Formats: sequence, C-alpha cells, structure tokens
Amino acid sequence: MYDLCKKASVKDNSVFPTLFLTTFSGWAVLSLILLLTGRMGAAVEIAPKHISLLLIKSLIVGASWTATYLALRTLPITCAAPIRASGPFWTLIGAILIFSEIPNMIQGVGMAFVFFSLSSGRDRAAGGIKAILLAFTGTVLGSCSALYDKHLMQGLGILPLTVLWWFLGGMMVMYAALAAFNHRGFQWRLTMPLTGILLTASDAFYFTAIAMPESQISVLSLIRRSSIILTFFIGGALFRERDLRRKALALAAILLGVILLCL
Repeated sequence: MYDLCKKASVKDNSVFPTLFLTTFSGWAVLSLILLLTGRMGAAVEIAPKHISLLLIKSLIVGASWTATYLALRTLPITCAAPIRASGPFWTLIGAILIFSEIPNMIQGVGMAFVFFSLSSGRDRAAGGIKAILLAFTGTVLGSCSALYDKHLMQGLGILPLTVLWWFLGGMMVMYAALAAFNHRGFQWRLTMPLTGILLTASDAFYFTAIAMPESQISVLSLIRRSSIILTFFIGGALFRERDLRRKALALAAILLGVILLCL
C-alpha cells in the first residue's frame, strides 16, 4: 500500500516537496505515538557516537528514495516493481560477503525464482532509460541500507524505534532544505501523508524483525519484496497500465520463490 500511495503522490509532481511531506508525516505520527505511549525517552536516547551512524543511514536512504521517486514520476509501476524485485539479489550478495549468510538448497531455489524477475518487462524502457537507471540506482542503494540496518540493530544493538525516529528526522531536515529550492510544479495530494504513515508502520515491523538475533537479512529482504505482487495488480488497475499479462509471469516466479523460501 505504501508503494501505491508513493506512486500516486509523485506521479508528474515535484519530487523534493513530496519527499519532505511524506517523511515529515511519518516522523510526526511516530513521535506522537511514542509520546502518547510514554516511550519517547527510550526511543530518542542514544549514545552520541551512534548519532553520526544514524545520519549516514539517513543519507543512504535519502539518496535511494530520491532516485526511486524521480524514476516513479514517469516509469509505470508495473515496470518499476520488477526492478525493485532485484533488490534481494544485491542484499544476498552483501549478506554473503559481509555476514557470511549462506542459503540452504531450498532457499537457494526460492531465491533463483525471485531473481527470475530480472528478466521481466522487456518494455521497461517505456519510462525512458534515465528512469530505468534511477530505479536501478534506488534499488541498489536500498540493498545497501538493508545491510547497514543489520549492522545497526544486530551488531550495535540500537533499538528499532530509535533507528526509525532518528533516520526519518535526518531525512526530514535534508528534504526540507532541498524542497526550499526545488518546489516548482508541486501539487498537494492526500496520498502524501498517507505514504509517510504507511512507510513508518512498515519499517517499524521490518526493523523489529531485523533486530531479532536469529533473523537473516537476505531472507527478510526477499519476503519484504514479495509486496510487489499487491503493488503490481492493484497499481496496474489503478493507473491503467498495459501489458499486465506478460509482466505477471515474473510476479508468479516471485510468489513461487517466496513459498519455497517459507518452506
């Protein structure tokens, strides 16, 4: 649902004001929930040496979202979804190299089906080669962020809500500065605050999963990317995109891969 709202918010719109409003909405709602539940102090409290590490997280995610939003301005969501599905491939490579996560045979077969999505959408250039490269860049940076998340929460033991609050706050400041100089053609849309709220809820669950000692980032990344199945079919209908039947072949491979992964 976050991906669908994101596409609706940024389609033919100014990118940086959109990013600022979505990020601010998520950060504000998270802050309000933490205040009302009495957990603000515990979430915000952090060792000074870790603040710079969380700001690095903001820069990585900020660059990833910027590239992704610029791509989604013109790229059909049914083309962007398979590109995003390649994210687990890069996460898996990093997990093997950095964290020595070796998949078993069934997981390997499941991952192979997911990676099959890389061959989908022969008409990806419909959104322009620039949009394709931006979507690819955003995906690779997103994988770098996922690996960094494991280091922050499993390696350093930083609480999931702490990571979420600080990195959203850092990006909010960054996007506010960029939006001040890049707001031409901006149009307000109701999906903007909804995008930020859905993102915050999604990441709260995702970060909690990463923080569990037994979790593997390569597996979590694959499960998370299975969300493109919902994005694909609902998005294709909402935005009236074409050639859905052929593109759906890659989505079927992803679903089969996730089932094998769960087994």
